[in-house]
Amino acid sequence: MSRRVVVIGSGLGGLVTSYLLSKQGDCVTILEHDKRPGGSLQAFYRDGIRFDTGFHFVGGMAEGGPLYPYFHDLGLDRLAWTPLDGHEIWLGDKQYVIPNGQERWLRYMQDLFPHQKTNIDELLRVCREAVECPLQETMPYWEQNAWQWLEKTIDDPILRDLISGSSMLVELNRETLPLFAFAEIVYSYVYSSHRLREGGAPIIEHLLGGVLAHGGSIRCSSTVIRILEKDGRAAGVQLQSGEVIEADIVLSAIHPQETMNLLSDNTSMRKVYRRRIDKLVDSMGSFTANIKFRKGSLSLRDVPIYVHKEGADIWSYNAPPVEHLLLHSYPEQDAMDIIVPMAWTNVAQWDGTQVGHRGQDYELFKKEILSQCLALAETALPGITDAVEQVWTSTPLTWKNYFLSHNGTSYGVCKDCNAPESTILMPKTPLPGLFLTGQSMILHGIMGTTISGFISAQFLGATQPPSNSLQGA
Repeated sequence: MSRRVVVIGSGLGGLVTSYLLSKQGDCVTILEHDKRPGGSLQAFYRDGIRFDTGFHFVGGMAEGGPLYPYFHDLGLDRLAWTPLDGHEIWLGDKQYVIPNGQERWLRYMQDLFPHQKTNIDELLRVCREAVECPLQETMPYWEQNAWQWLEKTIDDPILRDLISGSSMLVELNRETLPLFAFAEIVYSYVYSSHRLREGGAPIIEHLLGGVLAHGGSIRCSSTVIRILEKDGRAAGVQLQSGEVIEADIVLSAIHPQETMNLLSDNTSMRKVYRRRIDKLVDSMGSFTANIKFRKGSLSLRDVPIYVHKEGADIWSYNAPPVEHLLLHSYPEQDAMDIIVPMAWTNVAQWDGTQVGHRGQDYELFKKEILSQCLALAETALPGITDAVEQVWTSTPLTWKNYFLSHNGTSYGVCKDCNAPESTILMPKTPLPGLFLTGQSMILHGIMGTTISGFISAQFLGATQPPSNSLQGA
């Protein structure tokens, strides 16, 4: 019997779960507050140039990689993916060009650090075992501190920085980051790295097209203000317009704390669960500069470039000052994104202001961060400052305004090796009929959010995990 399923949010998590539920015959209605679907998969245009919002490249998608079985089941492996030839890491003025592919990566690292050969073998072995382990058996990796394990496994500080230097956007934290989360990042990008020239739009179109083809629907500009309850279970939602949409299942793809806010009048949700959600700590947001260069003024490289200031601690960052950044180029457009991790506390004073009307102090703050970004980027791209024709900047406030991202977080809830059971969320909530999906559940990023989407669908009886996947027994 077909169930009426209302999905709150059309980011990757909401789209993946909706696709799988609609494919099995459920009647899915996706509600998106924005004018367009896709969440941070969206791209946007400035002066005719397309910039990606949150989807720039993805690791582990080559056949045999940890993401491949999920994308294969979704049909996303058939999109026009472009393989990237590794990435660059700059430690001060020293450049390291690190290739993709296990054998190439291993050869590069062991040639560079011959005294660490055995240690490198051990690092890759543990990362591979963690990622390929059935999900129900991964708890020992969640309970292990990533930094302590890395420090014990690799005793060369420069090699530790190279292994960690491409993971900065997911918030490296010495005290809390679980080994499992770290291993998933490291191994997926050792395996492969790909991008879509059209950004996240083909992913949105494919997944949403599948929902529509199976009788589902999407309604944009539809803000949910309340999850409704009847007879002790979730029974639908109320929109800002006052419209009520009844449902057998309510699936929330937004931040768990924002989900709890939609239950403000609810009396059936257990208080202990609410307190658990309230205690969750968000990962950082980001400052982004979207830059248009004078045509032909720079030779842009089509690989991710991570730049770390000389002597900066890769496992401790929060701009300002700017000591770490990612350069993501669009060579075909003479354009680039500069992305810097930034905590909500840096912009909280302007919370409640409107886009374009935040005041002179906010504009001066962004101008100073941009200046620091360009100064650091000169290390990897000399002349970048003089080549800038036009620039647009955003902060965690922007993410909060456009995507309803809780405190502007880019990667959802932080995971904590000291309390993994409290920070790993399952789809089922104490309120019958209410389920969760999205990057705040199990893992972050494209891979984590996709896996979470499969797990949520599995809880709702829609699918079994792909073979040879993280969940496969």
